[in-house]
Amino acid sequence: MTLIQMRYFYEVCRWQNITKAAEHLHVSQPTISMAMQTLEAETGLNIFQREGRKIIITPEGSKLLGKVKHILTQVDQLEEEISDMAHNRNHIRLAMPLQLGTQFLPKILGEFRQQNPEIRLDIIESGGISALHMVEEEKLDMAFTNYETGFSQKLNYEKLFACECCLVTSREHPLAGKKSITMADIINEPLVLLDSSFFVYRMVHELFAQENSKPQVVHYSPYLHTIKNLVRTGIGCTFLTRQAVLPRDDLALIPMEQPFYINSGIVTKKGRQVYDDERRLIKYLKEITRSLNVK
Repeated sequence: MTLIQMRYFYEVCRWQNITKAAEHLHVSQPTISMAMQTLEAETGLNIFQREGRKIIITPEGSKLLGKVKHILTQVDQLEEEISDMAHNRNHIRLAMPLQLGTQFLPKILGEFRQQNPEIRLDIIESGGISALHMVEEEKLDMAFTNYETGFSQKLNYEKLFACECCLVTSREHPLAGKKSITMADIINEPLVLLDSSFFVYRMVHELFAQENSKPQVVHYSPYLHTIKNLVRTGIGCTFLTRQAVLPRDDLALIPMEQPFYINSGIVTKKGRQVYDDERRLIKYLKEITRSLNVK
């Protein structure tokens, strides 16, 4: 079976009509008809049933279609990657966790895009752990994320700043007026936390484990806005980085008496080529980090 036969077969299944498939592919109807007859003869499968002008795919045809769709997806992805390399890319697949996204995403999608309109940006908002997995598996080109340097030996880490993690409460919470807190203050406090795809999840559990205790978690969520809403309504407190809490959130941010930090910066796959467009984004991120006075 050739790639051309696969594409013809896919379009016939999609439209359930030879004429429409031919129009979409910009070939003649007899070309499609002959290709489908040849495909059935070569495979020995009864792929279609015909009801007038409408074509019904058989169970055998459905199984074949599943295989063909997977192959065509892989081929399309390969063609896109080859095109990117041939044209110096101009396409960045970037991961950014929600906590950094609140501050940096508007800059990237605003100023950086205006300055570099030719660069296509595909930005995935995810937890730091998920982001690093995707970079390691080369599903993404890079991540601007929170990280732990020991997470994987297959990754390069370039630290830009450290995020301080603080307790976040509602304005009415008894701890909201404190300048700092200790573990004794929060050991029995109900918490709502970002889930295990975020590094802050690990850090909070390790923090409580040092006290031979477990956090009293009411709810885990992958969504930052959900966590903030639960805190705002008094369901529980949470731990977030300073960058994740904005003035409009109307929440209290309380540092720990013994502060703890998480690294933030650029993560790429070791041995993978860094293209010019990616270098431009990395340079931009370094510049805005300095201009925003993030430490």
